[in-house]
Amino acid sequence: MPLFFTDECWPVFLEGLKQLFVELDPVGCVRKLDYYLPCALDAVSRAASLCIVAGAALLKVPQILNVLKAKSADGLSLLSLELDVLVFIASIAYSVQLGYSLHSYGEQVLVLIQNVILCLLAYGFEKNGTRGVMSAGLGAGAVALCAATPLAYAWVLSSVSLVANIGSLVPQILQNQQRQETGALSAATVQMRLLGNAARFFTTAVESADAVLLLGYGASFALNGMLAWQIRAYAPRKED
Repeated sequence: MPLFFTDECWPVFLEGLKQLFVELDPVGCVRKLDYYLPCALDAVSRAASLCIVAGAALLKVPQILNVLKAKSADGLSLLSLELDVLVFIASIAYSVQLGYSLHSYGEQVLVLIQNVILCLLAYGFEKNGTRGVMSAGLGAGAVALCAATPLAYAWVLSSVSLVANIGSLVPQILQNQQRQETGALSAATVQMRLLGNAARFFTTAVESADAVLLLGYGASFALNGMLAWQIRAYAPRKED
C-alpha cells in the first residue's frame, strides 16, 4: 500500500482511477465526489505532512548558520529559544500519549534538536555556562515529567505546549520592537515556520481535528506572521 493512503482509502483510490481511465466516466466521478473527497483530502494531508517533516530538517539551519557566521546570538531572545524547547517537548509528549502517527508530529522532533543546538550556541557565545547547565536540568526534568503524565491528563501537556508556544515568541517580538531591529534572526527560518504552521493547521484539521492543536498552530501562525513583518519593517534600508 502506498505511503499516502490508509487501508480504507487505497481501494477507493484504485476505484477512482478505474472509473476515470478504464471506464472513462469523469461525470460519474464528479457525481461521487462526496465518496472520493474524504480520501483525497486525507492523501493530500499525508503528503503535506511528509513534506513538512522533510522541510523541518532544514528549518533552523539558516538561523544556526547566521549565529555561527556572526559568532554571536545577538538579536535572538534566549528566553524564546528555551521556551521553544519546552513547547516541542510538551507537544511531542502530547502526540505520543494520544497515539498520533509519527508523520503528524515528526517535524517537531527534528526542530527540537535544532532548537537545542541554537541554545547551546547561545550559551557558548554568551559564555553563560551556568544558565546552560540549569536549562539542561530543567529540560531533562520536563522530559521525565511528560513521560510520566497519565493519558487522562494529556490535556495538561497540550495546555503547557500552547502557553509555552505563545510565550516563546512574544519575548522575541517585544525585543525586536524595543530594539527596532531583528539582529541575527533569520528571515528564511521565520518564513519556513510560517508556511509550516499553515500546512500543519490543514493536516491537523483533516486528520484529527484536535481543537487544542489547531489553536496552537493558529496562534503560532499569527505570531510568526508578526515576526516576518518585523524582519521586513526593521530591515536596514539601503542609502540612495
